[in-house]
Amino acid sequence: MESVFAGDIEVSIVRAGREIAKVVRPLRETAKGPVIRFKRRFWSVRDGVVDLDAGPIVEGMGFDAGEVAEKNGPSAGEDDNLQNEVISAPATDRLLVDAGPGTGKTFVACSRVAALINEGIPAGRIWLVSFTRAAMQEIRNRLVSYVDDPADASAVKIATLDSQAWSIQAGFSNEAKLTGSHNDNIRTTLQHILGDLDVQEYIGRIRHLIVDEAQDIIGDRARLVLALIDHMSADCGVTVFCDRAQAIYGFTEDSSGLEDDNILVDELQRRSFELRELRRVHRTSDPSLLKIFTSVRQQVLDERLSSTAKGELVRNEIRRLAANQLGQFRELDLADVPANSLVLVRQRCDALSISGENAGVPHRLRMSGLPARVYPWLAETFWDYIERRVSQDGFMELWQTRIDGNTAPFTADRAWQLMVEAAGVAGQIVDLHRLRELLGRSAPPVIFTSPDYGDEGPVVGTIHASKGREGDNVFLYLPPVESGGDDEEEIRVVYVGATRARFQLSVGDAPGPQSGKIEGRVWKRLPKDKLLIEIGRAGDLDAEGLVGMAAFSEEDALRAQTLIASNRTVQGLSAAAKADLDWNMDLVMPDKQRIAVLTDKIRLDLRAIARSTKRWPQPGYIGGLRSIGVRTLAVRPDDPALDRLNEPWRSSGFVLAPMLVGFGWSKLRERR
Repeated sequence: MESVFAGDIEVSIVRAGREIAKVVRPLRETAKGPVIRFKRRFWSVRDGVVDLDAGPIVEGMGFDAGEVAEKNGPSAGEDDNLQNEVISAPATDRLLVDAGPGTGKTFVACSRVAALINEGIPAGRIWLVSFTRAAMQEIRNRLVSYVDDPADASAVKIATLDSQAWSIQAGFSNEAKLTGSHNDNIRTTLQHILGDLDVQEYIGRIRHLIVDEAQDIIGDRARLVLALIDHMSADCGVTVFCDRAQAIYGFTEDSSGLEDDNILVDELQRRSFELRELRRVHRTSDPSLLKIFTSVRQQVLDERLSSTAKGELVRNEIRRLAANQLGQFRELDLADVPANSLVLVRQRCDALSISGENAGVPHRLRMSGLPARVYPWLAETFWDYIERRVSQDGFMELWQTRIDGNTAPFTADRAWQLMVEAAGVAGQIVDLHRLRELLGRSAPPVIFTSPDYGDEGPVVGTIHASKGREGDNVFLYLPPVESGGDDEEEIRVVYVGATRARFQLSVGDAPGPQSGKIEGRVWKRLPKDKLLIEIGRAGDLDAEGLVGMAAFSEEDALRAQTLIASNRTVQGLSAAAKADLDWNMDLVMPDKQRIAVLTDKIRLDLRAIARSTKRWPQPGYIGGLRSIGVRTLAVRPDDPALDRLNEPWRSSGFVLAPMLVGFGWSKLRERR
């Protein structure tokens, strides 16, 4: 029986009418209808749901599981052995796995974890770290379908390297503090590993370490991973996944050049890690895309060519193999872009411009610098709940009266399960103070956050932020080649963007750098002294500006929160500096009702822009702002800002915040 690969699909796994998991699986169209593989068996998919009570598909009667497995499973023939060599390797082995884009790395990583657990390795002694939150989120979402006991998936320590470092530091130091600098956090944790016997004993309990995206771990982070490995027991295994063709994080969205030449992969090779390789591409069956994933990858890695010649060759090949040639990025109409698509650019300025030009079309954003989007159901449920603990019955009652099940990301049962996993006390009680401590971090647990900034539509983002993700269609806008840049790094950035596509790649043109930055905030100076400035970065809104006593009375704060909740998407917001707010800017609806006060970060950045343009006084008004949704802002129980909030938020610690995005406009003043 013929089966046709139809791309990956996210499905709900249901038993007894209740969702028990969400998984992403390759979908096959067969004579028996759409099919996925789950728990080593094949199941019919109907309207994005697999009903376990209906039973798996039985072989025969027009269905050949062997044929589907050969075409859709991890691999066939030699390549199947390549994956199994990693999955089934002894738990004590130390492996360096070369895995190009789309070669089933996540499948192998999850299968490796399941195999280790089946060997008897305690799930809580398995650590899995990566450079990016996106990779961790995908692995966490998929791991539950690979293990026999869902509790094992929750027990595996899955985190970004920065989050894992903070957990170590916070667990062994009474003076641990978030300084705002991720590098400081890494260095402090490294010092603990090198000099604290208690930390070394803790690390010695690890039974297996899995490192993802190792090609991007450089500098202090590379030294931290090496210190972990050096202080683990001799029989602790390590599995490291890497792809040099995708090494781009020394080369960020708006800058060039490696930050440090201490690269983790090089050090592991010197330590005689056993080399393994994944070769077969599973992400796509399109012949042209397959050439990009394989032949073009070899060109990217070819050290015989000069960087300039290689860059021209790779760009030309990607354009030649693309299904469509687009024009300039400003010509893109997101209304014509399918929902399961990625629109990718090199510079965050271009992503903001595309988003602004298509403000009326629902879409999501993916780029650095945005706040973590903690799902709004948390604030909607607990905004006036002042007790420290909540029972399951109490939570269910709150959920039923406050949450619209049609818009919630999952069921009440799943929401409760996640809270228990993060902050449970004896299984039937959740400690909300502990939950707020987790949610109040700059990088809260991914189980409470959406993968993108927004709720629906295609994703507009930078190539860097979309690494490790994929879409049915990719609209890739390439900037011109810049003189004086790092050609090798740019080649890999372009290659990463092109290999996000499952079915179709379209290529267009974007301009070169045309914006300034103040503390990461993008701004552009236009003719006639018009100014565009990015609003909505992490830290632009805080709890004081949303429900603080300096900005609102208790009655006005409640009115503002109600406006935010009932206007999830809104255009025409504006902000103006007010003397009674120490010249911070109040954010108002189109009818001028205040919903927040922006933090002084924006005021200070406007001052810096005024100085750099030699215009004074600084702009005091920003128009054209918009919100694309709502999110939860959690205040940690030890945050002194709580004393400056109105009730009930001072006691609850849960606040609803608008999701501000894009460019606002202002005007530079006369030269002085």
